[in-house]
Order: sequence, then structure tokens, then C-alpha cells
Amino acid sequence: MGDYGNIGINAGYARFCAKDFGKVGLDGTLKGDFQNQNIGYKLSANASGLIGNGHGVNAGGYAGVEFGKLNCTQYNLGVMTDYTKAFGKEKLETLGDGSFIGDINPNQSLKAGLELGFSRNICCDDDRRISVSLMGGADIYNEAKLNLDNQNIEYSKLNKVKPFLGTRAEYAKKVNDKGQELYFNGKCFLSDGSTYGEAGIGFRF
Repeated sequence: MGDYGNIGINAGYARFCAKDFGKVGLDGTLKGDFQNQNIGYKLSANASGLIGNGHGVNAGGYAGVEFGKLNCTQYNLGVMTDYTKAFGKEKLETLGDGSFIGDINPNQSLKAGLELGFSRNICCDDDRRISVSLMGGADIYNEAKLNLDNQNIEYSKLNKVKPFLGTRAEYAKKVNDKGQELYFNGKCFLSDGSTYGEAGIGFRF
């Protein structure tokens, strides 16, 4: 099947620790075969800007091995990482009695772990593909504390660790004989430390 790579652009919706964002970004993928063409490697990376009610960044990477590349269903196993940072301070709301309230959420998270999944050419048609992966590992995030003296929220460095579970899904369809694709995707990470989810649409060249 040979080595090949592609670049995609995407847009959509993201939610990080109870904050909603619009999302625009880029992703890139490089695939290739080993000596046995039924086994190959995959390297991928993505970066997105989070915009709207606040702003931030989300970026991630993956490196792994694919099995059964010549079959209708391929399986993958690799390592992944995902980083999210929300900029700007949390807003505190002052109540009539002089007290105040506000959402106290971490504004930074680094997730790293293993990813296991599969891709299926629908009806063994190379032009339509669905991919699903499960992820798990460590969520490294910062701690947010309310400073009553200054009436603001203070953040530590990335010094807290919790386990996380995640999932990723994508449907892609080739739109021409050049192999360019229209795709729909989503991912979600759940942890006691921080949460992140997104859904989007994109185009790969």
C-alpha cells in the first residue's frame, strides 16, 4: 500500500471543564507499511484553536501500529497524548450579601496513555470508512483554588494526576479520485481531574 500522508482542516464545537468553545484546526497523518504490507505504522498530530466565550488551544499526537491493512477491518494499537489549555481568568459573581460564587475548574490538562481501536471499510468499500478507538491513561492537570482574600481563582502548575478514559470516532468518505476526504469526527475524555469533548467536520487533502 506504500507510504502516504495527508493534511486536513476542521471546524466544530468543543467543551472543556464546563466551558463551551468553537473549534478550528489542522490535522496531519503519515502512514506506511512494514516489510509485511499487512502491518503498518501510523503517526498523526492535530492542533486547534478554541474560540468564542473565552479562548484556548487543544493539541494532540498519536504513534502506533496498524494490523490487517489488506483486510476490510484494520486494528490499531499505539500511544497518544492530548493537551488542552483555556486562557483567561474565571469570572466571579458577587452576590447581594457580599459573598461571591464562581466555577472553579482546572484550565490546563495533559492526558497521555494507550489507544486501542479499529477502522472498518464499510461494505469493504475503500471510499467509506468508520474508525473507533478507546483510550486510557493519566490525566495531569492543575489545581484551581479560590483565594478568599483576593477574591480570585489561583491555579497551580500541572501537579495533579488522575486516571482518564476516552473515546474517539470518525466517519470519512472519499469525494474524488485524488483520495481527498470529507470527514465527521468526535472525541471525549472523562476524568475526575478534567473533562474534554468535541465534535466536528473536516476535509483532508
